[in-house]
Amino acid sequence: MKHMGCEHENAVIRALHSGEWTSELRQHVAGCPDCSQAMQLAEALRAGATRAESRFNPPDAYWILQRSRRMAREIAVSRMGRLMAAMRTLAAVYAVAAAGWLLRGYATLQYREVASSLHGASGFAMLAATVAAVCIVVGLLPILRQRVQRRSSR
Repeated sequence: MKHMGCEHENAVIRALHSGEWTSELRQHVAGCPDCSQAMQLAEALRAGATRAESRFNPPDAYWILQRSRRMAREIAVSRMGRLMAAMRTLAAVYAVAAAGWLLRGYATLQYREVASSLHGASGFAMLAATVAAVCIVVGLLPILRQRVQRRSSR
């Protein structure tokens, strides 16, 4: 493949970048149209890059930090909102199930039988109480964790 242009073009571009011109290279550029065109093109590209660089102002590091903290907070609030919605749904289901169980099972019994079954702590009543306690604890854990984190960050 035949190379078009002057064999000194690379040396001219290197000299333009480094600033180290020899007198022979300056004389060659003055007389060679290929090298003078390569030099003009390199100078135009350098000027364009300088203009583009002067217009580019990256955001302040503090602004980036504050934005990332705000986004992290928004994500945490979103997660907490979903968790709280799930807990509310579970609590409603549990309340309906407990009310149905109490109304169906104990509405027909007399007070003496209710008291004796509670005194004996039937297995199903203990299971229901355990489920209620677990739901309450699971619902409160994120809130308590958030309060502890606020206290430790102060």
